[in-house]
Amino acid sequence: MSKTSPNEELMTALTLHYDALVEYIRLRFNGKHFARDLVHDVCIQILEKPPKEKVALPLAFLRKVSFNRAVDRIRAERTRSLYVQTHLSPEEGMDSWDGARAVEFEQHVRALLAIIEALPARQRQVFLLHRIHGMAQREIADELDISLNMVTQHFGRAMAAIMLRWEPARRLIQRQEQAQP
Repeated sequence: MSKTSPNEELMTALTLHYDALVEYIRLRFNGKHFARDLVHDVCIQILEKPPKEKVALPLAFLRKVSFNRAVDRIRAERTRSLYVQTHLSPEEGMDSWDGARAVEFEQHVRALLAIIEALPARQRQVFLLHRIHGMAQREIADELDISLNMVTQHFGRAMAAIMLRWEPARRLIQRQEQAQP
């Protein structure tokens, strides 16, 4: 009788119960594409960072991980949506942009992406998990198996690099400094 690793058992359970997991998420969060994307993310998460200990009930574990990931994603999307709604007036929306403004925006986004890609791997990972995926720093520390202090340091260094190298961030800092008495 051959022994399988805990990761192999989870991947087998994921393969066997893929459709059931997608349906489980779809029924709770309305959206087949959302559910499929989410289950794919869970698969990648298990491949990249498998649980350290054997999971007694693989299907229950996969459901819990999928559900938690769905809640996290919806919270992050709500936060982004609320931010956009409160920070853009209707006349500042994309519909009123002229071609030059759209090109400038695209250039800023590409510059930001290049800066993020140039960050050291751990800084980039912490930045993306915190700012893009909306994870709390404590969750990131647990996920990456590093101290909360290290998460704070990596995030601070990533933000400092972005503020130093990205033109819109530098302009914002200058405006804030000028506004202070």
